[in-house]
Amino acid sequence: MSNAQVWKVRYVEDSKVDPKVWEEISPLVVDNFPWDENGYRLRTEVRIFYSETRFYLLFKAFEQEIRAECLNINDPVCTDSCVEFFFNPDPEHDDRYINFEINPIGTFLLGIGADRYSRVLINDVSPEIFDITTSVTKDSVQSYKGPLWAVEYSIHFYFIGEYYGRQDFRCGKRIKANFYKCGDKTKYPHWGCWK
Repeated sequence: MSNAQVWKVRYVEDSKVDPKVWEEISPLVVDNFPWDENGYRLRTEVRIFYSETRFYLLFKAFEQEIRAECLNINDPVCTDSCVEFFFNPDPEHDDRYINFEINPIGTFLLGIGADRYSRVLINDVSPEIFDITTSVTKDSVQSYKGPLWAVEYSIHFYFIGEYYGRQDFRCGKRIKANFYKCGDKTKYPHWGCWK
């Protein structure tokens, strides 16, 4: 993987996690559009940090017009305005990755597998464990006028451990990850990535 980017994820103690932490986290930018078909290249920022117990993620998509029609867990949210986090916390021992795909109102698709053909959906999970918050709601999506929408969530290490066994997340640990911004059926279909 010679063209892989490296990003150092910051550690924050659980006792110091609050909304102001995001101001101290530098964003990575989804700015690679290898599947560009129409020139639409919106800006998407991702902030990520970890604590003793979980990963925290904040996506901001600078999208003027959004689509958010998927309402149920594991609906095909990639057809909506969507942000995605694919990661493998143990690439030296396991080739599977978990994918979190989330639309502007917090509907998510969650899967695990080595590739798109072997991936299976994770159905036996409650959205509450991810503490999802969004800037757009089911009630406000019709009146959305931009300039950006945001989604914040966390992934508890015990959830990761259910699929990979206990992982020791500490300084120096390497994981494989990628971030995407897509919208297969939006007004301007787009597919961007950071990797």
